[in-house]
Amino acid sequence: MPTPSKNTTVYAAPVMRKLAEIVADLQPSLRKVADFILRHPLKAATLTIEEMAQATATSPAAVNRLAKALNLGGYTGMKAELVATLQQMVSPVDKLRNELAHRPGGAFGLHEQIESAIGNLGTTGTNNHPETFEAFVTCLTQARKIYILGFGNSVYMAGLAASTLMPFCADATAISMEGGNENAAYRLAAITDQDILLAISLPRYSLDTLQLSRFAHERGATVLAITDSPASPLTGIAQHVLFAPADHAVLTSSNIAVLALIEGLVAGVMARNKEAVKLATELTESVMSYLHIPGSSKPTKK
Repeated sequence: MPTPSKNTTVYAAPVMRKLAEIVADLQPSLRKVADFILRHPLKAATLTIEEMAQATATSPAAVNRLAKALNLGGYTGMKAELVATLQQMVSPVDKLRNELAHRPGGAFGLHEQIESAIGNLGTTGTNNHPETFEAFVTCLTQARKIYILGFGNSVYMAGLAASTLMPFCADATAISMEGGNENAAYRLAAITDQDILLAISLPRYSLDTLQLSRFAHERGATVLAITDSPASPLTGIAQHVLFAPADHAVLTSSNIAVLALIEGLVAGVMARNKEAVKLATELTESVMSYLHIPGSSKPTKK
């Protein structure tokens, strides 16, 4: 099998596209299986029907019915399709998780963290089209105002995105920083079809993020989403989606990929902004008096 091209993503494979299209309409047991495959495509390709049923808390019959819903005959046909699509790819995080399971005491160190981060970053590059990234940058540079939303751990990522985009966009605001969901809703009330909502959400997804994203969509705003996989409910709301795998061998989820995407988007926006170098210089000069510069004399106390 030829090596996938740089423009090929896991989610562009026919079996994965079909799953993403039908997942919302599946009955609960079949949806559990579909969600698992969308979140863990590499692992799914290695499982037997019994292991898939156990991993999804369903039954072999449910797994088989999903395969038939995909017009793949049965589980054998579905697994063959997954293997044919994914056999060139390996999940470093799954490999690390399996390795830790066989270690006495389950030791986890800096080297393992770096391996995990590299794995998620590599998957981020594989799972996202360059065209989607460019669409994000275009939307951010053309928006009248950018509202950035995230709850739970994602609130910190939303704050980071807002603070780093702010100098280079017309207006960027994190609406979920203070006052909880009620105040976030108040801040979003004025959103228009000239504005952008950038929603950040990883499992387990905040219902408030989903509800406010639907509100923005209904108001005609462009909704951009950073989330983990096509199984995320945000993919049915957002016009453009970037996928940030959140797998970690020990932690509930990892924010490494989200951080990388945010930094990439800020860099992309800066590259489009002809005044970016001047703005960055002015920003640095404006805070210079508050910074410690090695070799400089200590400020005089007054």
